Amino acid sequence: MSSQDRQQATRRILESSGTLIEADHFVYASGDHGYGWIAKDLINCQPDLAYQLGQLLGAEIQDRGLNPDLVCGPAIGGVICAQYTALALGCGCVFAERQLDAEGKTASFEIKRGYDEFIRNQFVLIVDDVVNTGFSVRLTYEAVVRVGGRPIGIATYVNRGNVGVEDLGVERFIFLDEVILPDWPADECPLCKAGIPVNVRYAHGAEFLDSQKPGVVP
Repeated sequence: MSSQDRQQATRRILESSGTLIEADHFVYASGDHGYGWIAKDLINCQPDLAYQLGQLLGAEIQDRGLNPDLVCGPAIGGVICAQYTALALGCGCVFAERQLDAEGKTASFEIKRGYDEFIRNQFVLIVDDVVNTGFSVRLTYEAVVRVGGRPIGIATYVNRGNVGVEDLGVERFIFLDEVILPDWPADECPLCKAGIPVNVRYAHGAEFLDSQKPGVVP
């Protein structure tokens, strides 16, 4: 199967599972607005689809000439993806855990549970289900380096199109599909100007609407 075939198979999975949502109004973590969202957790509700994506990504990774000793995913979202990809590659799998600062924001990712013993001096591939800004995979990469691992790249089911190898600071960035979802600053959002309601089920629409209430400081 070619890379193009895998891309098409991935897109079919995203669409059939309802994971790719378009033509709606979403608020992203950055505060920008856009008309699309990838509800990635829906994939994991159907393990057969998650398995298929892991097989597709594993094959793509091998075709690109990478043979990691271990796969490492950022918890929570990247754990299931990393497991299925490691299964396809026939290698081990660990995960990194989010560490919060005093304000409850992500400060770093850390390798715990004795996984540092498995990672040290091993070739490690960072794997996540969807890469948006690259924030989580970059911190996971740094966590692997701190415990003596040797990262060889980053791989994902879907690249949101916001980052590339230079942004991630890696030589190899592998993805099955790329979904470009345009966004705009909140005060320039054409969806707001058109009066299209914000989606409150996914993304950060509920928090955005709360911030717009009288007397609430954003």
